[in-house]
Amino acid sequence: MNEKLTDDKLTTFAGEGYLVLSDVYTPEEVNELIRQFDLHWVQLTASGQIIQNGNRPLESLYPRLRDYHRKNEIIKRLSLKPQLFAYLEQLIGEEALIISTSYYFKSPSTRGLPMHQDNYAFGVSPGTTYAAWISLDGSDEGNGGMTFVPGTHSLDLQVPEGDTSDVRRYFSDEGQWLKDYETAEMVKVATNPGDVIFFNGNIVHGSSDNLSRHRFRRSLLIHFTGVSVEKLALNFNNLMDKTGARVRRRLNTDTKITEGQESVFSIQEADYFAGWR
Repeated sequence: MNEKLTDDKLTTFAGEGYLVLSDVYTPEEVNELIRQFDLHWVQLTASGQIIQNGNRPLESLYPRLRDYHRKNEIIKRLSLKPQLFAYLEQLIGEEALIISTSYYFKSPSTRGLPMHQDNYAFGVSPGTTYAAWISLDGSDEGNGGMTFVPGTHSLDLQVPEGDTSDVRRYFSDEGQWLKDYETAEMVKVATNPGDVIFFNGNIVHGSSDNLSRHRFRRSLLIHFTGVSVEKLALNFNNLMDKTGARVRRRLNTDTKITEGQESVFSIQEADYFAGWR
């Protein structure tokens, strides 16, 4: 497959803040990613690290899985796919570093993510985060597909409404909700397995609830930053370059999300990743 993006695609990403590319991952690669995460899910469930909650039976049984590119060589290799990096580096104009990876089962009845901006929490400076959302199932509005407000990547980071003294809620998904954009001109994106959505870390985006009866919406989300980054809040000393080598940067102690907090470490008190595995 040609790894050179057309001018039209580069213009779309620059103007809209996101871009969908079809068939970046082969069916074999998609199936291998699903298989590897299923193996980890079985191990986590068998060892008692995943415990079902009767109030959210499927959502709790299929939690988000975090940073398995550092735990599994096959997931690492597929996260470092050269074609993925080639596309991303054309879009951002420099070499890319992986910040983190997140795997979503998005089982039926799982809630969507409210509209938010990624770099509000990541604190990349200078610049912003970038994401590659790898579709492993077909996705649409019915099973929890992605939603974007085109052009909002040109905005500064917005501050959500909320009580900064309620640390757990303030740092939660709901606490980062930009309610004013729920009525904006949103684009609901449908994907096929193997497609990738690239998007800017300042674009306002979210996802719908999975209201389907039996369709999962599995995806692997990779967050990146450009190599010119000087500091950030998440995984600042455990970034990964395209060769798989560890890269370190400084901790950003002055992120947007920690304004009004006693310190950048308030996010640890909030224990945002408690439900992840």
